[in-house]
Amino acid sequence: MKKLILAAFIGLTANFAMAQNINFGIKGGVVFNTDKGEVWNDATNNIFKGKAAAGFQAGALARVSLAGIYIQPELLYTQFKNEYNIEGESFDVTKKRMDIPVNVGKRFLGIGHIQAGPVFSYYFDDKLSVKDFTTAKQDEFNVGMQIGGGVQVSKLLFDLRYEFGLGKIGSEIVNSDGRQFQTENRPQMLNLSVAYLF
Repeated sequence: MKKLILAAFIGLTANFAMAQNINFGIKGGVVFNTDKGEVWNDATNNIFKGKAAAGFQAGALARVSLAGIYIQPELLYTQFKNEYNIEGESFDVTKKRMDIPVNVGKRFLGIGHIQAGPVFSYYFDDKLSVKDFTTAKQDEFNVGMQIGGGVQVSKLLFDLRYEFGLGKIGSEIVNSDGRQFQTENRPQMLNLSVAYLF
């Protein structure tokens, strides 16, 4: 699946390769996860709120300028986590995913820009903080929206985006004595990043 996502990103950028104004770049940043998430025991259905924790992202981008606007597809690795405590059990769930945001933007005042667009996410791993828990199954795909802006100084891009998921992501977790827990969160985060254009 990761190969399919990579092929989709390459194909998308290749379609713009004939454009006169195209830049490629690399980017990285901090992800401030704002959704606390929920956890519950299948046997009791008591729902508890979790805690949100920060993460990071890194990857590549292409920016294509077209008739006063630009289209910016990206391929990013993103990682963040939620912390849970339920019925004496404490654990962290670290989400790892590949993202393809495709934002449409408009520049203004020479250095500023605003942008918005969808983000397609593939979740490929849930890492737990304790050894006696296993992830039995998890949701793999989600679609969200991003909106934000930033500034460009020479070849450096500084961006701040707000992202919200259009659907929820859940995991089914089993501990050492066979008890099953469900976690669920709707991705909501602030992404602060810097990119370098070649």
